[in-house]
Amino acid sequence: MFEGYADQSGLIRLSWDDIMQMCKQLAKEIKEDFDPEVVVGIAKGGVIPATIIASMLRVEFYPIRLSRRIRERLIRQVPEVIVPLTEDVEGKRTLIVDEMSVTGETLKMAVSEAKRKGAKRVKTATLYVHPDSFRPTWYCFETESLVIPPWDFEVLDGGEFVIRPEYLSKMERLE
Repeated sequence: MFEGYADQSGLIRLSWDDIMQMCKQLAKEIKEDFDPEVVVGIAKGGVIPATIIASMLRVEFYPIRLSRRIRERLIRQVPEVIVPLTEDVEGKRTLIVDEMSVTGETLKMAVSEAKRKGAKRVKTATLYVHPDSFRPTWYCFETESLVIPPWDFEVLDGGEFVIRPEYLSKMERLE
């Protein structure tokens, strides 16, 4: 488990250094226990740690996009395959990575897709997991807090970068 993330505030803001430390920790554990031949990142947020981990392990990276959202708006009750998984996972030990697991539905769906495409063995990893979620094979910490990764903190609005409105309102409520 990753050390140093207390939940008292209800908000955890991760830095790029935090992300790199977590990816290093995961890569070491994954290499020792599984040694994947390919890494699959779940778009959008999962492709970042997946790419880092794939580079650290010196294996191929492939994306998959499963989502309930379009342009950040929730439009489905269940995730749907938007960008399918490549056939290149066939016969290979496959690691599926996402930045988080809140319910685990997206991870489970990605595992099913990898198996359907003929992956030899499939394991999962996330940076963090919510307490009531499906447990990935590897994760760094568990929290009920809102976790803000560095790539998601600011958005472009009217030509200016601003704190993502959902995060800003949560941060204001916590003050």
